[in-house]
Amino acid sequence: MKILQLTDSYPPAIGGMERHVQTLSHELVRRGHQVTVLTIGEVESYLDHGVRVVRVAGWQRSLRRFGADLSHEFHPPAPDPVVVAALRALVRDDRPDVVHGCRWIFYSYVAAKRSGWPPLVLTLHDYGLQCIKKTNVFEDSACTGPAVGKCVGCASGQYGPLIASMLVSGRVSCRPLLGRVDQFIAISTSVAVAAHSSLPAGAAIEVVPSFINRRLLDAGDQRPTIAPLIDTESYLMFVGTLGRHKGCDVLLAAHRRMRRRVPLLAVVAGPGEAPRSGEDVVVVRDAEHAQVMAAWRRAAVAVVPSRWAEPFGQVAVEAMAAGRPVVASDTGGLADVVLAGVTGLLVPAGDADALALALDDLVADPGKGQAMGAAGRVRAGEFTADAVVPRIEQIYRAMLSRAEVSRSE
Repeated sequence: MKILQLTDSYPPAIGGMERHVQTLSHELVRRGHQVTVLTIGEVESYLDHGVRVVRVAGWQRSLRRFGADLSHEFHPPAPDPVVVAALRALVRDDRPDVVHGCRWIFYSYVAAKRSGWPPLVLTLHDYGLQCIKKTNVFEDSACTGPAVGKCVGCASGQYGPLIASMLVSGRVSCRPLLGRVDQFIAISTSVAVAAHSSLPAGAAIEVVPSFINRRLLDAGDQRPTIAPLIDTESYLMFVGTLGRHKGCDVLLAAHRRMRRRVPLLAVVAGPGEAPRSGEDVVVVRDAEHAQVMAAWRRAAVAVVPSRWAEPFGQVAVEAMAAGRPVVASDTGGLADVVLAGVTGLLVPAGDADALALALDDLVADPGKGQAMGAAGRVRAGEFTADAVVPRIEQIYRAMLSRAEVSRSE
């Protein structure tokens, strides 16, 4: 098959969605498909391990500075004329069989889509259909649903009132375009449930998780690790961006309340002020992925203390792939990934006392942690490209069959 992938942002930008699209593209090429990725950026075209990457500089790229992270490209929830023109040229010249989109760039494809164009599958990696902050959080709680005034007020702190108004208006006015999506995929039950009210009546949606590369289950890269910064293997480990939604502040509070003093390694990224390293806290910024995986393999416990409903929980899967027990918030996609009492422990989001008790429990019983870590490696195997990509291929083939039936009628 010829597959056209659409994504707002692509590596070298760092993030779970970017890594997902890249890994999927590489795996599809390995399985014999021809893949092109269209994304936002300075105009260029190059090969990434057999994947053709085409970057276009949409005119709305100027809104990038209003995004949460300047290292990531930003496509608004509305068509971009420059991207629309690029898509028309790609479809005309390359004639892809299937288009697979994620994030808001898909709005440009559905605006350009004409009769006979390739079917579109849209993966929902976050809550961006109903929430322009993509978090589905309103005043530190789960949002009960979108409303124009409510959304503008909520998002003004991130984008400013003018841009928030434009983005909300775009999302509302472009909602009818969702009817041109042929198949929706949600990466977790949480994302599927949240998206339901925004989808057209009768829209097809299937839960297919995100995934990791199979090689992460192996001993892996022996490059120098960041872990020697802590001269013990009994340390807790956190990996995440610095936003409050990731719960690093909750972890720091829980760490202070633990009965057992255990070092904490926090690997952080993104904008914001990082916590300071201290006597038993080591903070590292922007570590390479191979270094992070090597550090996971030496950690005693992985901690994912998110305040918000994580759409999936890629960090938890990678920690389990390294054989680590995971203590995570019982929210969002994390509840799909971590099996409570089997691969780790789940605690109420934002509850530092409950988090401290769970961490003390595993630190006090290394055998329990090791058993959970071993179960976690098995569980992580269910979230590898080998396990998940065939399901995506099956969706592609089903869409092509439906399209062929429609053309023959």
